[in-house]
Amino acid sequence: MTTLDWFFIIGLVLAVLAGLFFILFLILTIRTGTQVKHLNRKKAKTKKKKKRLRIARKKLIKRKKRQRSGAILSLIFSLLLGAGAFYASYYQAMNLTTDDSDSISKGYYLLSDFEQELTKAGSASESQEKTVTNLRYLANSIASYGTKKASTVNTQEGQLTLNRYYNAMKELGTNVMRNYTQIYNNPDLAENYQEDVKKVKKYEQKVFKLYNVNEAALDQKK
Repeated sequence: MTTLDWFFIIGLVLAVLAGLFFILFLILTIRTGTQVKHLNRKKAKTKKKKKRLRIARKKLIKRKKRQRSGAILSLIFSLLLGAGAFYASYYQAMNLTTDDSDSISKGYYLLSDFEQELTKAGSASESQEKTVTNLRYLANSIASYGTKKASTVNTQEGQLTLNRYYNAMKELGTNVMRNYTQIYNNPDLAENYQEDVKKVKKYEQKVFKLYNVNEAALDQKK
């Protein structure tokens, strides 16, 4: 589990405990208030008994104030911890997990390198052996995205968008693996795969838009 998962669980548990303390202090406050009312109804006949009643009443009133303060603090802590836990869950659902973020950034660079290799392969600008080796490596890396699944902590829309992107990457890589040896000095086939890359990038752009990925920052790291 991620750090935010643990934060949500721990925060929720503490919020529930604080809520239970609130209920306990509330019950004690009500019970002590009842005891105070009971003493107020009592009539003492002697000064000694009156003094005892007055002292007992003061103790109960102080106890009631402490219990009421405990109830208020417990309620505040319960609300704050609960809000914090659910905010952590919401934040995680609206942002890429570390694994998905790494997959997206690596996929971005793989597609960029693949486009460059397709251009070289179509024009036969480098040796056939080197170009074919690079195409095989990139195609295999892209096809490996078929093993990836979006984290379930994402929203349903996020999972659907990410999984469509992963599936598009898998299909592109799988198709290229079947024909990578035929792309060299074959500009038409290279162009066909360039068009396939553009289709995958449409899914990629949807992920970028949904999660506000900074493409300019990724370009700077190339």
